[in-house]
Amino acid sequence: MKVSVVIPVYNVEKYIEDCLRSVINQTYTDLEIICIDDAGNDGSKGIVKKFMASDSRIKLVENDANMGLAAVRNRGLEIAEGRYVYFLDSDDMIKENAIEELCSLSEAENLDACIFAAEFIYDDVNIDEMQKKDRSRYKGSYPFVLTGKELFKAWMEAWDWMPSQPRYFYRRDFLEKNNIRFIDGILHEDETFAFDVLMNADRVRVLDEAYFIRRFRASSIMNTVPTMRNVEGCVEILCHVDDYLAGYGMRLFDGSGFYNDDAELIEGIRYYGSKIFRDVIRKYREVLYHHLPCEPTGRIKSSPEKTAMFERIKKFSRLEVFDCSSHYQILVALMKAMTEGYSIDLILEEHGIKNASDLAPRLASMLPQYVAGVFFCREHEEVDPYEEKNAAADPQLALLVEECVEWDLGDRVEARLRKYDRINVFWDLGFLGTYLNIKGINYTLHEDSLNSYKHIKANRPNYAYIFNEEERNAHEGVVPFGYSPYCEAVEVNDISGIEIPVDKVKVRSREEMMNSLTDYQKKLIFDVFVDTDLNVKHLNELTCGTVLILTEPFAVTGRLKDEEVQIRLYEDLIAKYGKGKRVVIKAHPRDILNYGKLFPGVDVIPRLVPMEVLNFDKDFHIDTAVTVTSSAIYGLQNAEEKIYLGAEYLESYR
Repeated sequence: MKVSVVIPVYNVEKYIEDCLRSVINQTYTDLEIICIDDAGNDGSKGIVKKFMASDSRIKLVENDANMGLAAVRNRGLEIAEGRYVYFLDSDDMIKENAIEELCSLSEAENLDACIFAAEFIYDDVNIDEMQKKDRSRYKGSYPFVLTGKELFKAWMEAWDWMPSQPRYFYRRDFLEKNNIRFIDGILHEDETFAFDVLMNADRVRVLDEAYFIRRFRASSIMNTVPTMRNVEGCVEILCHVDDYLAGYGMRLFDGSGFYNDDAELIEGIRYYGSKIFRDVIRKYREVLYHHLPCEPTGRIKSSPEKTAMFERIKKFSRLEVFDCSSHYQILVALMKAMTEGYSIDLILEEHGIKNASDLAPRLASMLPQYVAGVFFCREHEEVDPYEEKNAAADPQLALLVEECVEWDLGDRVEARLRKYDRINVFWDLGFLGTYLNIKGINYTLHEDSLNSYKHIKANRPNYAYIFNEEERNAHEGVVPFGYSPYCEAVEVNDISGIEIPVDKVKVRSREEMMNSLTDYQKKLIFDVFVDTDLNVKHLNELTCGTVLILTEPFAVTGRLKDEEVQIRLYEDLIAKYGKGKRVVIKAHPRDILNYGKLFPGVDVIPRLVPMEVLNFDKDFHIDTAVTVTSSAIYGLQNAEEKIYLGAEYLESYR
């Protein structure tokens, strides 16, 4: 029962001998070893010929011109005569008992494919860094024979996807019957091949044994700076997967079609596509960052489908970042990304987003289509960027960003920021806004909460100076709300009633943004912010006779004397508006009072859940919403009555 081992050979004279010895020394001897020299220019071919002289199982095929890995493997598959076929790269190795055990198991269980683990060795690369990036074994456990689709769904759930072909052992007639081939002329050709295998296989096993020995070297394809070839390879993968989904009457980036007999598989394929899409965004951004050629070749341009996919990648590769110090600001950034069709980076300022370290990985993993990278801005204990100070004379304010998910900005903060097409801030006296003004970097300013610029004078008396030209010109520090020379534009929800520089103002209705989200997009956002702390089923019962009170951190911000006064204020509101009704309190994210303990008969929505995401739950409905000065109340769509008391209401409590 012959096994065909296909080995592409191209400029690997340093490694080919180790590779060949690992094959010819197999305990299983009925082998056909097909070496295909892809027109290399080193001594690899001579080494193969030396081994041929003493081992008749080795065949050498010499290409007249370089064909690339995919074409070489396809040629090897055409030549192969064995019952089983195995693809081994010429700089890697396989353990001596591998083929015997794989062949025996495949026969005993009538497998189409057998997949196994790997061990890693390192050659002229940083071992510590490589170990961080790569894994040798699967995270999940797969002890039974599965169909390929069952395995694919399980892999997506655990993100155990591993397309590397030297970790697969095939029955050759399975590949032939389903016409499974590598896509010629692209990088990342393993992805589509492995995808096709799992979409067609009836019987697959995953083994914990590490039969394959993977060598990492600095000059290998996978360890170089991405180029347009990498990007185009991902375009091919995405189009290939998109074509497969078309058989189900849907597309990768179409939110419909989840609810059918193959819903779990479709969701898994879409998740896979989103991971590839996020990866190609990263690759294309690297191409742009390194000023490499960034236009597609004729291979992409000649196909309308591939051209459309590449244009989508370009659109989502726009280098744009949003600096957020509240959950609501994150929500606005996500809505803009979703409604305007691009992916963004997020900087989370921890002084306002207390669960930033938990939220960051959720944003990155659950919204990969829209969130390319997430970073932290940790406050400095000796710096208060909100004071009216001469910011330009305070170098400590240039502290800034620490890596959370992808890029390491580190000491390259200024250089990295200048690469963005647009920098968006919600508060230009915050850490990033102050930093941008110190460095003279242009930015776009957004209202930090709904219609907040209409209430600046009443709610932010510390900044009344900005409305007096003489005082404004005399101010030594950063002048906020559009008056900074580095503020290019100010985006507001509603222009009426504001006094900031109108020539810079752009109107972008947040209600319109929210209403233009698809149900699928709303679910994505809801799931990111709402975890098990929020009893959604319980809240769905709040249909009538319910009053919602939105709190604010008056004691923390100094607008009220202390917590006792703040407690008395909300006692009075509950007594006035909650009499005979069911009371729900939505605590402000920076409000530190424990309302559940203070008012035992009240339902409390966790402070870290943005109030606005309740709009995405169609069953959540209340009669009356009450607040003192929180403009968030205007964004609540499922309340019959909204009562905004105003800043003057606080006077009797001061």
